[in-house]
Amino acid sequence: MQIPGHLNKVVKLNRLRARLDPLDDFELWFWATMMSGTHAVNAALHRCGVTDPVEAYAMQPGVYLVPQPDGRLVPKFGALGDVLHVGRPVIEAPVPEDVAQMMHAMERIEEHRDPCVREGCKPTPEIIGACAQAHRQCMAVLNRLCPLE
Repeated sequence: MQIPGHLNKVVKLNRLRARLDPLDDFELWFWATMMSGTHAVNAALHRCGVTDPVEAYAMQPGVYLVPQPDGRLVPKFGALGDVLHVGRPVIEAPVPEDVAQMMHAMERIEEHRDPCVREGCKPTPEIIGACAQAHRQCMAVLNRLCPLE
């Protein structure tokens, strides 16, 4: 995706997060948090020139849906554009320290994905607080690199 597309999704996902109760709506709140942070990381990686913003949508590492003139999306192999999750795919190029901090914050969020969303671990205020703090860290770096609104 292009940087403006990532930023638009960050704004929309953050608005959604604000309407959800993190404990009562944990799964939706968590996915919005994780996706917002992932789009923030992608925008930051593009802004710093680590990855290329392309008009395509990541499906799997190295596989992208590419818009066609007739409006269809066609899967194609391609070089690294967007990451799906931090570490997927691995980025071989040097990453600026502030963006690396965003990526570490996303790892702290994602460490709760399987236990809380897939394995039935009940979310706690401490888990929510840790995820929210890591998300704030991502947004702070993003706003320095690519100001939102």
